[in-house]
Amino acid sequence: MIVSQNSKIDIFSNAVEALRDPLPQRVWSVIVSLFGDLAQHDGDHISGVALTEIAGLMGIRAEAIRVALHRLRKEGWVDSIREGRSSQHQLTQRGRKDTVSATPRIYARARTTTQHWNIVGASSDTGLEPVLREVTSAVELSRRFALIPSDDMDLPKDLMVFAITPKTVPHWMQSSVCPQDLADAALALEHALTQTNAMISAAGTFDPVQRAALRTLTVHRWRKIVLRIPNLPDMFFPPNWRGEACRDLTFDLLDQLPAPTLAELEASALQRR
Repeated sequence: MIVSQNSKIDIFSNAVEALRDPLPQRVWSVIVSLFGDLAQHDGDHISGVALTEIAGLMGIRAEAIRVALHRLRKEGWVDSIREGRSSQHQLTQRGRKDTVSATPRIYARARTTTQHWNIVGASSDTGLEPVLREVTSAVELSRRFALIPSDDMDLPKDLMVFAITPKTVPHWMQSSVCPQDLADAALALEHALTQTNAMISAAGTFDPVQRAALRTLTVHRWRKIVLRIPNLPDMFFPPNWRGEACRDLTFDLLDQLPAPTLAELEASALQRR
């Protein structure tokens, strides 16, 4: 089926609307998602022109981009270099390090889990802080107790440690692992991705700037969920958990929207001006 240009524009606009975060949008965080998806390597940079074009398609004003970039520069995430009437933006060394460390979790097509767990307990409210800082897969159960993979680290000697094999997981623990706001976010994203996948399948191809915008919205929504998901077996999640359906739908959509090269992105942005 051949889709007219006007129909494709409508499909793109509807896809953007479906994928936009229903919560107030933190533009600086969207930019981090964009760089993480398209320009996370040393030497990668995106021009102000391309950034403005991508953001505009996502409904983000140029002024909001300038404010967000100022914040990211101030916090050591992004460097900007002026070139004539435009600027080139890239992740700093610190920005690349943090982005690369999160990439395996964001782009993993299957959740990895272990069946071997420890319950650790501390004698004070602050005793677990070193463990929670160092073990990204730790699940805080209360101020003094946490659940961690048994092979994750050498634990401090003053912690109580019990190796466990889960048999039953009560509702209160499922709610601790997956609070209601996370379950709601996954349900909403599943709905948005189901809609968008159907629309994109009917539309055919998009130009590099459009693909960048749709990819950024998708990765950003998924990133906000997946970085909060501990690598626990399914039994630790409530029955209404839709995170793994979101994972499958996220990669179904990204596969339909191949990432443009930075050269393609810059050329497309200039053509749109």
